Formats: sequence, structure tokens, C-alpha cells
Amino acid sequence: MKRIQILMLLFICFAGCSVRQPKAQFISASITQSTPEAFSMDVQFEIFNTNDEPLQLMEYDYVVSANGMTVYTGLASAEQTIPRWSSITNTIPVVLRRDSVLGMHQVAWNLSGTLGYVPPKAFSETLLISGIWKPSTSIRAHGLVQVPDID
Repeated sequence: MKRIQILMLLFICFAGCSVRQPKAQFISASITQSTPEAFSMDVQFEIFNTNDEPLQLMEYDYVVSANGMTVYTGLASAEQTIPRWSSITNTIPVVLRRDSVLGMHQVAWNLSGTLGYVPPKAFSETLLISGIWKPSTSIRAHGLVQVPDID
């Protein structure tokens, strides 16, 4: 009898957590602002939801490196909901200080991190709120950016 109860509990747990994580695909990066101290880029992703229910996105947590060094660490609010079986585009900011790319005309950069989301099932949300489970998907991007001239 106890085995059946344990098996039922495990089944409910796995059924409640059977949500496919969203997939993030890097689209582009563009320079948005330039000052004598730094320049900023917007990095754009397309986020896909392959579930039968909408997924609420929470927060990006990411690190950007250039020339083998960490040059930016970011947290950005995602705060969007992806409708079922569709995709959205989302943009996160990156700031590169000029002293970290001194003397360079082009910079090869890499971004890696996670995107947190809230699963649509009540049991999954309970695990998230309790801190037992923090669902996330990985994000990755890379590119070569022309260092803008100082005006």
C-alpha cells in the first residue's frame, strides 16, 4: 500500500513538472549608445514556447566576456508571456567599458546565462515559490562588434 502511495506521489510530481523549457535563439546585436566611458548594445533573442500552455518569462541572468575576461554581468527583467506554440522577441542590454577594450577596433564578445520562467501548472508554481525548483533555460550569443569612435 505504501509503495502505491509513493508511486502515485512521484507520478503527480512528474506530471506537474512536465513542461518543456522555452528555447532561446540569438538573433542580433546592435550598438545603441556611445559615450567616452562606454558603449552599449542591445542583444536580441527569439524565445520559443513549444507547450500547450503559455509560459511566463521572469529574468535573464547573464555574463558577457571579451578577450577571455568578464566585461559585463547583467540581470534583466523578461516579464513577458509567450503564448502557446509561438515565439516572441526580447532584448537585453550589454554595456562595454572602453577601458576593457582599449586599443581595439573590433571586439569578439560572448554572452552566456539563463532565462528563468514560470511553468503553467499549479504544482510547478508551488515548487518555484517554495524555492525547491527554479526552472530556467540557457541563453547564448556571440559576435564581433566594431568599437564606435568617441564623438
